[in-house]
Amino acid sequence: MRRLPNIELSDQELSKIISDGKFDYGGEAIVCRNNNPHSLYKIFTHPETDVVAMMSDNKLKKISWIYQHQLEDTVLPLATLSNRRTLIGYEMTFDPEDEALINAILTEREKIHFLHSSADILRYYETRDVTYGDVKDDNILINKKTGKAKFCDIDNMRVETLPIDIMGYGLSDYFDVVPVIDQKADAYMHNLLFLEQLKYNNLSHRAILNRLRTKPIMPEFPEEVERIISTLIEPEKFNGEYAIQYIKRR
Repeated sequence: MRRLPNIELSDQELSKIISDGKFDYGGEAIVCRNNNPHSLYKIFTHPETDVVAMMSDNKLKKISWIYQHQLEDTVLPLATLSNRRTLIGYEMTFDPEDEALINAILTEREKIHFLHSSADILRYYETRDVTYGDVKDDNILINKKTGKAKFCDIDNMRVETLPIDIMGYGLSDYFDVVPVIDQKADAYMHNLLFLEQLKYNNLSHRAILNRLRTKPIMPEFPEEVERIISTLIEPEKFNGEYAIQYIKRR
């Protein structure tokens, strides 16, 4: 069994990385550059601050599992990060040619391509007993040169018996009705992404679900897609199909 190496950061090193290297941020952490152009540091922080927080045991177990199993088409952990012998985050792979789907300017053909690619990855995750969960445009990285997609924010996934840490609106809406995060949850979330990319540009999951409650007509999509989409406001009726399968790759 491979063991994750650890990088111990001094107070001075940590302070410099946070102040000079900030690359991105989220609700739980900040992402920073370091002296390796092919990796980034994810450092956990207290909400809406740069105050460093300890990484949870649940997250540690998940990134250790991913390190051992080397999931395909996924940002991979390289080492844990610690400060004063307390685990605070991890180093992860980074390709400078990748960009988040949320920031990408794409043709409809390209959107369809990456929707197919991301759905394929989620189906692969299912074979590894992994549920991604928070399927949305800022967690999918695309590479226009290679035509490949990958998922980031790896520490929030469900991995075997290790649960998801935080659920966004769409996923919590699903979970409230179907009180389990299973393989259908990823398809459900991907269908919201499908609508965001091809129908309701830049709308949030909450706004999309509100639109669907008005029972809109969608003549631009095949009947099979309309049938799937109509069940998203009633997750107990959702059968786990991906809408993108009914849109031809172009």
